[in-house]
Amino acid sequence: MFSTHSSSPSSVSAPSKHKLRNLTAIALLVCLAYGVYVPVTNAAPVLAEGSAAVAVNTKKVISHDIYANWRSIQGSVLSRDGNWAAYALVGQESDGEVVVRNLKDGRELRAPRGTTPAFSADGRYLAFAIAPTRVELDKAKKEKKKGDDLPKSGLGIMNLATGKVESLERVKRFAWPEEGGNFLAVLLDAPKEAKKEAKKDAETAAKDEDDQQAAMANASAKKKDTGTEFLLIDVANAKRDSFKDVADFTWSKNGELLAFNVITKDTQKEGAREGVYLISPQELTPRAVMAGAGSYKHMNFDEAGRQLAFVSNRDDLTKKRAEAEKSGKKSADADKTDKAEKEITAFNLYYWRAGDSEAKAIVTADTAGLPTGWLPSEHASLSFSKDGQRLFFGTAELAKADPKDAPEPFKVDLWHWKDLELQSMQKVRAEKEKQRSYKAVFHIAEQRFVQLANKNIPNVLINDNPRFAMGASDVPYKMLQSWDALYHDAYAVDLQTGQARLLAQKLRYVPSLSPGGKYVMAFDANSSIWYCWSTVDGSKINLTGKIKARFEDTKRDTPEVKDAYGFAGWTEDDASVVLYDQFDLWEVNLQNQSSRNLTAGYGRKHNLELRYVPLDMEKKPPADEPSAVAEAKALPKESWILAATNEGNRSTGYYQQNPKSGEPVKLIHGDKMFAGLIKAKKADTVLFTQQSFTEFPDLWSSNLALQSPQKISNANPQQAQFNWGKQEMIEYTSLDGKKLKALLAKPENFDPAKKYPMMVYIYENMSDNLHRYVAPAPAQNINVTRYLSNGYIVLRPDIVYKTGHPGKSAYNAVVPAVQKVLAQGYVDAKRVGIQGHSWGAYQINYLITQTNMFRAVEAGASMANMISGYGGIRWGTGMSRAFQYEKQQSRIGGAPWNKTAEYIENSPIFHVDKVQTPYLTIHNDDDDAVPWYQAIEFFTALRQLGKEAYWFNFNGEKHGLKERDNMKYFTVHMAEFFDHYLLGSPRPEWMDKPVPYLERGKRDVMGQFKPVGAKAD
Repeated sequence: MFSTHSSSPSSVSAPSKHKLRNLTAIALLVCLAYGVYVPVTNAAPVLAEGSAAVAVNTKKVISHDIYANWRSIQGSVLSRDGNWAAYALVGQESDGEVVVRNLKDGRELRAPRGTTPAFSADGRYLAFAIAPTRVELDKAKKEKKKGDDLPKSGLGIMNLATGKVESLERVKRFAWPEEGGNFLAVLLDAPKEAKKEAKKDAETAAKDEDDQQAAMANASAKKKDTGTEFLLIDVANAKRDSFKDVADFTWSKNGELLAFNVITKDTQKEGAREGVYLISPQELTPRAVMAGAGSYKHMNFDEAGRQLAFVSNRDDLTKKRAEAEKSGKKSADADKTDKAEKEITAFNLYYWRAGDSEAKAIVTADTAGLPTGWLPSEHASLSFSKDGQRLFFGTAELAKADPKDAPEPFKVDLWHWKDLELQSMQKVRAEKEKQRSYKAVFHIAEQRFVQLANKNIPNVLINDNPRFAMGASDVPYKMLQSWDALYHDAYAVDLQTGQARLLAQKLRYVPSLSPGGKYVMAFDANSSIWYCWSTVDGSKINLTGKIKARFEDTKRDTPEVKDAYGFAGWTEDDASVVLYDQFDLWEVNLQNQSSRNLTAGYGRKHNLELRYVPLDMEKKPPADEPSAVAEAKALPKESWILAATNEGNRSTGYYQQNPKSGEPVKLIHGDKMFAGLIKAKKADTVLFTQQSFTEFPDLWSSNLALQSPQKISNANPQQAQFNWGKQEMIEYTSLDGKKLKALLAKPENFDPAKKYPMMVYIYENMSDNLHRYVAPAPAQNINVTRYLSNGYIVLRPDIVYKTGHPGKSAYNAVVPAVQKVLAQGYVDAKRVGIQGHSWGAYQINYLITQTNMFRAVEAGASMANMISGYGGIRWGTGMSRAFQYEKQQSRIGGAPWNKTAEYIENSPIFHVDKVQTPYLTIHNDDDDAVPWYQAIEFFTALRQLGKEAYWFNFNGEKHGLKERDNMKYFTVHMAEFFDHYLLGSPRPEWMDKPVPYLERGKRDVMGQFKPVGAKAD
């Protein structure tokens, strides 16, 4: 069905305008209902009544030249005693600063270009990185410098009593001990001259090698980074001690010991100095716990700082050198470098404890229980259990060198129907696969090794319980992930024996291990029930089957089975687990399966989604994909903090909950987005942010009761100078009768008597962003704030979906949302544009084959043909795209051979001849999610049909733009495109004159982004 809109004439008196607008709105609805079709191709741009883009009250309109100085807050941190807060103000393209504030007396200290602040344990000093100046970075970029030639970060050390800052240049890494001392460890980057000299020496060595020993020594050198100068700074007494050729270091938690490893530039001459050394603030003479030419990796102390472990290939290298010297044989020159590069060395696991003169090998190829041909992995990290009784590390099968006379492999892939993973996926993961390791444990008191993971159970998760780990295996289901999903089998793995007990099979969502190790828990998506399995005997416990609440995410509208809302954690000794329904928290006792609504129904009663906020959670690195977890600690016994979000108006807040009984108690709540709550380690001081559409998420400090919070930052005071916007939530009914919401934003100087252009932005659910601040910035999508300031209305509607009909679902949601706003009378129906990226762009492609209500569109990285898209590859992961259509976002619910009609219905390419709307897209040739041939299909079809279309392809960019200059370039062109059609701005030259390939990208738009008053290059 096609639809269109017309607007009232502009030459009528004000009173008549309002009457006519009402009549027009009614007429519009009638026309839409009956599908009246009026093409608008090549219509002249319609000018605004008055100037909707002109600022009033002397406020400025947001232009591209203000982005550089707009700042964000990063790295917020509290001192352990809660007396100080520090954060970095980081400009988009301007020099920032680190800010330190005394929360007791309000005193504030600042240092230019500071980032990543870190307090000493006693809160007397602050260390921070010092970023290179923007001038230096721009100069290096202009000169196309890379790697070691780029400007390096420095280090600042601030005395908080005086504000005095000491600085160092070219700092690679720095760290305080976690719990004690004012000694700062600093690893410097090599001076430029040293790096050039090292490169020259390596080239010379490659030419001058004349024996087997040198070749093997060079092979070892190629696998390790050369060390640099290392400083241990006694900050309180302003003393420094320097150590040469240090590659890495690690502190004990209490700061009483520091370990570092030495790697020399010339292994043959100085290899004996290589090794692992210990120093302490009291004894600065390095003590070798192991020395000799080789690589030393993954040094780690136990919790008490009395034990140290690491892996090294020293012994294997020593053995090989001895064998080479004994044989007296020398290889031919042509074979030396090749042989050296292929040399494979064996790593052992080494252990030291206080009182030992040196480290000893505790796991080698001869260790009982280690699979034949396996060794400790050089790629896996090490960790001690908190009680120091167990040492966890990774093992792997030692790679085998190719035979000396092996022929050069053909460059050919064999795609096999029995491949568990597609060749494309194997290629992406090849390097990770080479470095794959399998979890093992060494029981220190018993001096006993136990292998935990293996090739059939590759993932084993541990926590501090002494009895069990959890195994998770996706091996039986790897092929299914191409078109269905990735499933897991869950195991209880005995830490004493390594024996694995199968607990559950084909779990759709990842399992977890309880902190005490008594249970493995998972959500059974088919029955929508939470289950636990005893790690001791494998018995299965139904946790939620008898509870009259729904624990699956009922709003999820993809074809796959629904996931759970999640869980808060476990109570002491694994006695009970706390689960989420949509609104509340439920506690289930594991002994008798009794349950109670821990929040007493308060969430559902007040339409609040309540979620536990961990205040002492250890930071974890972000995962590439959902993975099984081992819960580290039990929930606290005392009061909890809960985050609350109102499902209706999206207001948020924090509440206090007594976990034993009672309803939550409100601490703070409002029509804002409260987030980022962190607590000082040794005090009740907290930091958090609050933001709204008009309020930047500045930092606020308070106590745990959130009484009398104080704003402690003011990142962007210049915002007050600009015409901003106001946002509200509106409700409307979709064409298929569903109650939906949309975000409607208007300029700050909105005048209901004017006719405005409107931009529509779509993806899926947008109303969650009601209180989210949008900083002015270049991007591949419209910047809502910039468009509002320049005289647009911006509409962002929610979309809900019916499986098999995602395109129609988008139409049913978007069209009535636009109609709802048009009926208000202040938007010109002939000046409505729409923009989206990826999934949002697909929906736009579909919409413009069904309606002409949009004057211009931009649809970036979009799908056009679901049939060819189904057979495509997500090149970033190497995965087949089939799973998206059958189970996830694309929402067809089947394959092209059993849902043929749906694939054709939802593929814009089959209806492209109906398009009458000027079309702009960005789709890059290295897109790693949506194959760029989708753009080729749609664009070439539009071109053949004589439709107005423009396609920007940034060479080498992926699904989303990463290079800021590319963002700027596209931001300018997209703004020119929409401003022409919707604001009536002059038509830019590039829209009329094609740009030849040899002239591509020569247009310079960078001047538009230079801040006013900035010096010219």
